[in-house]
Amino acid sequence: MGRLLRLQPDRPDLAAHGYVYYRWTQRYVAVVRWALARPWLGPLRRLTGRHLAETHHAKVVPAADAKRVITLDQPIELHDLEHVVPYHVARDVVLEAPVRIALARCACRGAAEAAGDRDGRCGPLEQCLYVGDEIASFVVEKQSSARFITAEEAVTVIEAAAERGSVHTLWFKDAAGGRMYAICNCCSCCCIGLKARRAGFDPLAGSGYVALVDAELCTACGACVDTCAFDALNLADGARQVVVDPVGCLGCGACISVCPSDALLLVPAGDGEVGPVPWSLLR
Repeated sequence: MGRLLRLQPDRPDLAAHGYVYYRWTQRYVAVVRWALARPWLGPLRRLTGRHLAETHHAKVVPAADAKRVITLDQPIELHDLEHVVPYHVARDVVLEAPVRIALARCACRGAAEAAGDRDGRCGPLEQCLYVGDEIASFVVEKQSSARFITAEEAVTVIEAAAERGSVHTLWFKDAAGGRMYAICNCCSCCCIGLKARRAGFDPLAGSGYVALVDAELCTACGACVDTCAFDALNLADGARQVVVDPVGCLGCGACISVCPSDALLLVPAGDGEVGPVPWSLLR
């Protein structure tokens, strides 16, 4: 547990929580998944969803930003991120260059598979990228399937996930010292964060962008509608182009990855929306 204590030496309780979470992530996720799927649990379900949103949450990012995080050529230190990620836990991004990256099984997909709810179309189980020490090294030590990979290999994982229409997310957790600790390539069928959102709890913050449709290029094929994890795209009967719900769209860019006619792009969201993490400040 020494690695996790080094993240926040004044909080041994969070280090102990992190030990359980990062060592037995799939079991942890399975419990949350079970509770969220049972509305009759009432207060316990609400407590589970609220706890998830308050202590463990994610920033949706386009694939280009996800790749930027893992191809650092200089250290990153961003602090007090509440203005771009509106949660009290998401305070810091502290990464050394070159960044240490561990590839591990996705706990959400593993839990879904164990429950018989995964059909495999969302891609392989190895999808979670633990980014930066001490957590990346802890995961490799404690999770038998985890291994270190290069930045180039991590980019390949993200690019393949983008082609499948996955949602890229930067995850923050109190047991990570309030820091960003992982990049996940999420699918709507398995991801516990997306399931929590559909259950009325919201551990996800938007990217600061929103999808825009080019009416001249859109062929109304519906590929983007089928891909959208947030049900923010609509194709009414007889419609000649897709319509975007600017409130429901979190700007993940998955629709862009699957559009065969290049009819979609991301533009900055309107006033009051959550802004992007300012990686560009470090370039």
